[in-house]
Amino acid sequence: MKPAATTRDWMALAALVVTWGSSFAMTKIAVASVDPAWVMALRLSVAGIFLGVVVMLTKRQWPRDGKLWLWFAGLGFIGHAVPFFLVSWGTQFVSSGLSGVLMGAIPLFVIVLAHIFLPDEKLTHMKAAGFVTGFIGLMIVLGPEKLLRFEGQGMALIGELAILLSCLCYAAHSLLARRIPFQGPVEQAAAVCLTGGAMGVIFAALYAPDGLDRATPLAYLCLLGLGIVPTALATLLVYAIVRRAGVSFVAYSNYLVPVYALGLGAVLLGETLTANVGFGLVLILAGIAASRMQLGKLAGLPLPTLRRKPESTE
Repeated sequence: MKPAATTRDWMALAALVVTWGSSFAMTKIAVASVDPAWVMALRLSVAGIFLGVVVMLTKRQWPRDGKLWLWFAGLGFIGHAVPFFLVSWGTQFVSSGLSGVLMGAIPLFVIVLAHIFLPDEKLTHMKAAGFVTGFIGLMIVLGPEKLLRFEGQGMALIGELAILLSCLCYAAHSLLARRIPFQGPVEQAAAVCLTGGAMGVIFAALYAPDGLDRATPLAYLCLLGLGIVPTALATLLVYAIVRRAGVSFVAYSNYLVPVYALGLGAVLLGETLTANVGFGLVLILAGIAASRMQLGKLAGLPLPTLRRKPESTE
């Protein structure tokens, strides 16, 4: 059975959209003076320390099974360290609009991988139609002209491939998070960020030993914010939602985050919202609704079944 989403899950998904949507501006400021490798390493380290303090203050127990820590290290590597670096590095050669389009591939990767590896999240016609509709809505929100900026050569192509690879990493991370034999989302999120941060610092020290030389106080402030909000809190929300409602449900956030970011820009910066945003949002929400439906059900009521008329006996 596919996990059923509750009102609590929808509220958590909305909170996840807000936390992830807050990362764009802070990342843009941070990478202006900090090497992308150090942006990845420090935001993970801050997240791990923050969540580690939460674990201690709430008197939770750290897992003692060595195999679990291998799981945590794997999640930290494939779901945090690698994609955080790939996105930060790739956006140096790709426009922000095209980056948003490419990141829309995450839900599509998720539903395919979930169909293959998760028995209770099989791909259905309604789910496929819903995710495709949501992707079309995302394209309308971001603007179809962004697709025309796709480059087929040079560093731009490598940057695009790096972002697509990060999407695959995020999708794989969601599936692994669903299969890990551990039930404590706070402890799990803390352990994943700590192990990911440790690997990130080692990588950054080797890859860009002078990557912090030009860092500004504002950049450090942004790294602190990145670590606490779109990393620590978002990771905690992801693990909680994945356990209750499934990986496909979490994947919807990747369609909604760009809409939230544009809305936030309109409120805080006075940016103009076009009709495309509203129309695209309607399609995204329609796609989400369609993908949660099951054939044979409408508004929670089963369709009537045909009963064979008993044969008369003579």
